[in-house]
Order: sequence, then structure tokens, then C-alpha cells
Amino acid sequence: MSEVVISIEENIGLMIYIIIGFSVVLAIVEFFYELYKKKINKWRLGEMWASFSVFIVAQLMEKTSTLIFAGAFLLVGEFIPWQIPLNAWTTVLCLVLVDFIYYWEHVIEHKVRILWSYHSIHHSSPIYNYTTAMRVSFIDSLITWVFYLPLILIGFHPYIVLLCFFLVLMYQFWLHTEIIGKLGWFELVFMTPSQHRVHHGSDKMYLDKNFGALFSVWDRMFGTFQEEKHTPTYGLTKPIRTINPIKVHLIEYMNIFKDLRKSKNLKEAWNYLVKHPGWTPKN
Repeated sequence: MSEVVISIEENIGLMIYIIIGFSVVLAIVEFFYELYKKKINKWRLGEMWASFSVFIVAQLMEKTSTLIFAGAFLLVGEFIPWQIPLNAWTTVLCLVLVDFIYYWEHVIEHKVRILWSYHSIHHSSPIYNYTTAMRVSFIDSLITWVFYLPLILIGFHPYIVLLCFFLVLMYQFWLHTEIIGKLGWFELVFMTPSQHRVHHGSDKMYLDKNFGALFSVWDRMFGTFQEEKHTPTYGLTKPIRTINPIKVHLIEYMNIFKDLRKSKNLKEAWNYLVKHPGWTPKN
């Protein structure tokens, strides 16, 4: 198994470069397509810049978040005396389990406001293209590693869990576009741009739908699947109306702080943190 782990360590850099290169090509193609379709204007460029600048802010924290994410896995892995054999089948199993956990992590982030506070940043863009995929809070990876620790505890090697998580995360980049339509039978198993567009919609029929990352089967199994019926209205139900990357990062925390200040007791304050976004004492 150590030989496999060493091989992963040696080749993970190449894999990252290939995926990033492919993603850059997709983004360039999409940009020129939008230019051709005359969709690019000052407002759209502003929102694209907002997403890119949020990405830059997140990258400034990348080393810290990576250290916490990977470090926690490696540290816990040192204390696990059992280990699942490493082969093609167990790697596929780990990938499926990572995606399954991601589905439920994603659901919880939409249902618990204190977690929605960082995840909402990704949903705040009123446009939908490959720059939207970059609008991710740096706080995300400081917290989400906790959801995947059980895989280390049952015996999966930390490197395999990290690799599968990375693949699931990178798969989602190509989903953030309007230039790819529906993909027929492929959509029965895998998440596609059409299905993920629904997830980013603020229309009533699209809210809290299509949480999957790699597989769409989880949404079909657990009743959260919604087919794309019309072009979604992208963004939050209450638009943030700012392209300032600092405000984009902090606006939901500011809203939470305002609600906490008007809380009449500890129970109300607690509910503002753990109930669904939009919860009020009148709910």
C-alpha cells in the first residue's frame, strides 16, 4: 500500500495541473462564446470580477485551510490501527462515499444558517458562468473537513480520501455554465450543468434542489431532484447588490449579527444560528 501512496504523492501535482489547465480552457471558450453572443457588459464584468476577487481572497488563506484539512486527516489516520485495503475497487467505493457525504454536507449547509453563512457566498452571484465556480468562501475548507473524518475512522487512507474529495470538488467546475444544454441519459446518473443551474436558481420551484456534486442519484433517492424547466433566476432570494469581495464574504455574517442583536432571549439567538436561513420567531 505504501507504494500506491507514494505514487499518489508523486502524481497528484500533475493531476492538479491537468485539471486546472482543462478548466482554464473551458473558461476561455465560454468567455469568447459570451462575447460572440453579446452577453458581456459592464454589469456582467463587474459580477465576474467579484467572483474572481473572492477567489483571490480565498487563495490567500489556502495554505492555512489546506494544512487544517489535510493535517486533520493525517493526524487522525495515525491513530487508526485498521486500514481498508487499497485497490481500484476500494478507491471507487471511497469516491462514492465522499460524494454521498458531500450531498448531505451540502443539504445541511442549506438548512443550518450558521453554515449557510459561508456557503451563501457561492450562491450570491446573479450570473452563472465559470467565474461563479470560483466564488467560494475561504471559511468553507476550515469547516467541511469534519464531515469526511468518518471515512478516516473506518479505515480509508487519508490520501485516498483527499484525492477523492479533490476529484469530486474539481468535477463541479464544468457544471457552472449556460453553454452546455441537457445531456440525455448521462443526467440519470451524473450531475450536469443543467441540473446544477437549477441548484443556483432562486425561483421557488428551484430552491434547495439538486445538491449532488458528482452523482445526481442522491437527489433522486432523497426527493431533492428538480429538472430544469426554464432558465433560472440566479443568486439569492434577497440579492446582496455588491461586487466588493469583502462585503460579499461578510454580508451574511453582518445579517446574522443584526438578528442576534434583536433576539429577546438565548433561545431566539440560538435559533437564528441553527434554524434555516430566513427563520424568524414568527415561523
